[in-house]
Amino acid sequence: MKRPVIVFFIATILFNLLYNMTLPLHFDEAYYWVWSKHPQLSYFDHPPMIAWLIKLATLPGDDEWLIRLVPLGCAALTGMFIWRTAAELFNASIADRALLIFLLSPLAQIGFSLATPDAPLILGWAAALWCLQRALFGKRRQYYYLAGLAAGFALLSKYTAVLLLPGVLVFMLLSSYRRQLATREVWLAIGVALLLFSPVLSWNYSHEWASFQFQLNHGFASAQTINPARVFEYLGVQAVALNPLFFCVLLFVLLRSWREFLTDEKSAFLLGPCLTVLLFFAYTALFKRAEGNWAAPAYVTGIILIARWFDGCRHRNIYRAAIALGVVMILLLKLPEAFGFLPAKLVMKRQVMGYDAMFQSAGPYLAGTEQVLAADYKLASLAWYYLPANPPVQVLTPSRVSQYDYWRQDLTIKTGADAVFFGYAEQKAALEQLFVEVSPLPPLSYSDRYIERSLQVFYCRGFKPGL
Repeated sequence: MKRPVIVFFIATILFNLLYNMTLPLHFDEAYYWVWSKHPQLSYFDHPPMIAWLIKLATLPGDDEWLIRLVPLGCAALTGMFIWRTAAELFNASIADRALLIFLLSPLAQIGFSLATPDAPLILGWAAALWCLQRALFGKRRQYYYLAGLAAGFALLSKYTAVLLLPGVLVFMLLSSYRRQLATREVWLAIGVALLLFSPVLSWNYSHEWASFQFQLNHGFASAQTINPARVFEYLGVQAVALNPLFFCVLLFVLLRSWREFLTDEKSAFLLGPCLTVLLFFAYTALFKRAEGNWAAPAYVTGIILIARWFDGCRHRNIYRAAIALGVVMILLLKLPEAFGFLPAKLVMKRQVMGYDAMFQSAGPYLAGTEQVLAADYKLASLAWYYLPANPPVQVLTPSRVSQYDYWRQDLTIKTGADAVFFGYAEQKAALEQLFVEVSPLPPLSYSDRYIERSLQVFYCRGFKPGL
C-alpha cells in the first residue's frame, strides 16, 4: 500500500472517530443498543451479531462514540480485506485504487458511522471472499474453513449473507474449480457456517419462525404487481450510494465485459457475488421498493472490478472526476452545515437531529411515574437511550411488530400504575383503552434550519387490568 493511501486510510478512520462523537444516535442504532441490554440467541428483526458487538463495545460505558466503534472497526477491517483481496488477485496498484473507491463512496462513509447489521455483514462478506480467493487461487484449502467462519459471522449479522453461497457456487460450477465442490473442505466450511448460524435457527424455531417470515414479507411484496419504474429508482439509489460515475463504470464492466469473464477466472470470481446481489434486489424492486443499503454486499467485489478497469493509464480523467465527485458527496453528507445552499430534504443528518435534545429535557415528566411508554419501537429506543437514567420503555399502543412485542412479558406494567407516554396526539384514543385517565402535557419540540420536530406527551393514570 502506497504511503498516500495509508495516510488517507488512517485519516478517514480518525476523522470518523471524532465525527461519531458529535452525531446523535439514529433510531435503529438506539434499537440495537436496547437489544444489547437484553442478550439473546437472536431477535425478531435481525440476527444477533450487531447486539453482541455493541454489548462488547459498551462495556466501558454507553456513549454514542463507543457504540459506533462497532461500525468504525467493521468498516476499517472491510477496507483492509478489500485491499488484500485485490492485491492478491491482481496487484498493489489495483488494490490501492479499490481501497480509495471504497473510502470515497457515500455508502462506506455511512457505514463508518451507523451501528447497524450492515456493518458486520459487509465485514463477514469481505473476509469470506478473501479466504475463498486464497483457497481457490492460492491453492490453500485450509482457508475454506476460515471462509466458513467468516460466512457464519455474516449470517449472524444479516440474512442477506445467504446470497454469498449462490454467488460463489455459480462461479465454481462454471469454472475449472468445479471439482473442488466434491472436496470435504468445501462442505465442512458450509457446515461451519450453518453451525454458527444455529442460534438464529434455534430462536426462530422457538418463535414460530417469526423473524424469517418478517424479513420475507419486508423484502418481498405480497401482491406480485410489476412496476418497472421501481427498478430505475433502485438503480438511481445504488448510483448515489456508490458514486454515480463509479456505478456507471461498474454497469459498463458488467454489461460489456462478459466475454472476458468466461476466460478470466479471477474476474469471474469477483463477478459472481456482485451480480447475484445486484440482480436479486433488482428483481425484488420490480414488486416492492428496495432500500438503498440492501445491495451493499455487491460492492465488496464490484469495487475491485472497477479498480481493475481503471488499471494503467486508461480513462484517467474519468477516474479523477469520480474521485473529485466522491470527495464532494462525502463533504455534503458529513458536513452539510458548511453548505448553506443545500436543501433540507437532501441533508441526511436531519434524520438523527433533535431527539436527543427533546428526550434529555424530558426528565421532569418522569417524576412520580412507574412506567414509560412510547408510540413505536423507534421512539421507545430513543427514549430509553436519551431519557435521564435510561428507564425501560414499553410499546403498548398499536404499531409495527418489533422486538418490544417479545419483551412485554419481561417489562410488565402493574395494574393501576401510572405512566408517561411519548408519541403523537392522535394516539390518545388508543391510550384511553389502556388507562383510566389520559391527560396531555406540554409537547416536546425541536427546531433548526433543517428539521422541526414535535412529540406529544400524555400522563396516563390507572393502567386497566386484563390488558
